[in-house]
Amino acid sequence: MPADPPQTATVVTSRAIRAGHEQEFEAWVETLQRLARTAPGYRAAIRLGQTAGFQHLLFRFDDQARADAWHDSPAVRAHVAIADGWSTARRQIQSGDRIAFDLPSDASASKWKRFITTWLAVFPVLLVFSAATRTLLHQAPLPLQLLPSSLLLTATLQWIILPRLQRYTRFWLLQDRSGRLQT
Repeated sequence: MPADPPQTATVVTSRAIRAGHEQEFEAWVETLQRLARTAPGYRAAIRLGQTAGFQHLLFRFDDQARADAWHDSPAVRAHVAIADGWSTARRQIQSGDRIAFDLPSDASASKWKRFITTWLAVFPVLLVFSAATRTLLHQAPLPLQLLPSSLLLTATLQWIILPRLQRYTRFWLLQDRSGRLQT
């Protein structure tokens, strides 16, 4: 396969999709890819999916001018505005055959936002488990009271609460002050 010319442009759009809008995203991507295929200078599209509503869309064009013309067209702008209602995005563009992009990930989340959401999940569960074990094991030493509550808390957080919490808060956790995804 021949190498792309040095002026070839790659557009990468990363999106964190709000929980419950996954089907809308699927239909939205189909339309976006159709809009790209009909644009002058279009070369290829690649979709990279991550867990729980995190997607990266890559589009290749002959050059940056054609990539910009496609993205700035009224049809694409209107289509992007639809997804902005139920997802948050970060768009990057680079030209050349040796390019690198910084992709947003769950590790990009603001520490203060992660702290707040985790604490809001931990506190009520800890309260319930601690009260239950203190009631049932009120005669036992404190370490023996904490053992079952810490095991139950950890298991509940790991397999039940945190996966759901991540799904429902990713949209907010990964936004920067301007509303775009942060890396």
